[in-house]
Amino acid sequence: MHLLRKKVLIAGANGLLGQQLIKVFRDDYEVHALSLQPERRLPDGNFQYHQGDIADRQKLRDLVQALVPNFIMNAAAFTDVDGSETQRELCWKINVTGVENLVYAAQKVHARLIHVSTDYVFDGRNGPFREDDRPNPLGFYARSKLAGENVLINSEANCAIARTMVLYGAGYEIRPNFVTWLIEQLRNGKSVRIVDDQFGNPTLASELAVALRILAESGHKGVYHISGSEVIDRYHFAVKIAEVFGLDASLIHPIKTSDLKQASPRPLRSGFDISKAVTELNISMSDVVGGVQKFKAELAVI
Repeated sequence: MHLLRKKVLIAGANGLLGQQLIKVFRDDYEVHALSLQPERRLPDGNFQYHQGDIADRQKLRDLVQALVPNFIMNAAAFTDVDGSETQRELCWKINVTGVENLVYAAQKVHARLIHVSTDYVFDGRNGPFREDDRPNPLGFYARSKLAGENVLINSEANCAIARTMVLYGAGYEIRPNFVTWLIEQLRNGKSVRIVDDQFGNPTLASELAVALRILAESGHKGVYHISGSEVIDRYHFAVKIAEVFGLDASLIHPIKTSDLKQASPRPLRSGFDISKAVTELNISMSDVVGGVQKFKAELAVI
C-alpha cells in the first residue's frame, strides 16, 4: 500500500536557511515553501511554492488549513539589526506578530512548529550561553526575537525553539552573509576591517537545516542552542576563511566594535554551549575550519 508522504511548510523559504531546509526535506516529504517574493529562488523542483506573508493571519491560516502540514518550520525573520531601530513596526510585525500567527495556524491543524531564534536574546557579557541562562536583549531586534520566543513558550503549541548565530552558506539570490561578503572583498583585493571583540559560533546553514529536521522529527519541546561547535571572534574567523580559500589574510585588519558606531548594540562575548542539542538530538556540528571547508565544497557544486 502506498503511504502518503508527510508534509512540511517552510516559512522564509527563499532565504539562505529556507533554501537549505527545502533541500533537507524534499526527498522524503511533500514540501511547501512560503515566502514574500512572487517566485521561488531555489531553481530545483520537487516542492511547491506559495507567495505569502506570515504577518497576514487570515491568509496564513487558510493556507495551513488547506495543506494540513505535519511540520511548520519558521525561517522567516526581520534580521536587519541596525534597521530594526528605525523600522520597529515592520520588525515587530515579522518577528512577533508573524510568530503569533504561525502558532495560531499550527494549533488549528495540530502541526508541530519549529522556530529559529538567535543569540541576540542575550547581552553577550558572559558567553558561551546555555539554554537556561537568563535572556537580556540589548537592542530592538533582540527584544523582538525574545518576544517571539515568549509567544511560543506561553502557548500550548507543539513547538521547539532553535537558537543559532553567525549563519553562513550558499544559496540562490540571497543576501551576502559574513563569509560570502568577505570572500568577495578579498578576491577583489580589497582591504577589510573586522571586529576582534565580537565572539560567537559560526554556523553552516546546511548543517543547521539537518539539525532542524532532526529536532522537528524528535518531538522534543523547549529551547535548543544549535550552532557550530567552536566559539571564535570575527577577526580570527575571517583569517581562517582566508586560509581555507587561499586568499590574502594580510588584507584583514582588526578593529573594535565601538569603531563602527552601529545603531544597535551587539552582544560581544556571546557563543553557545550546544551540549544539550548534541546529547538529546544526537547532532554533529562542525568546528570553524571544518564548516568553512564544507562550505567551500558546497560552492563548487552550486
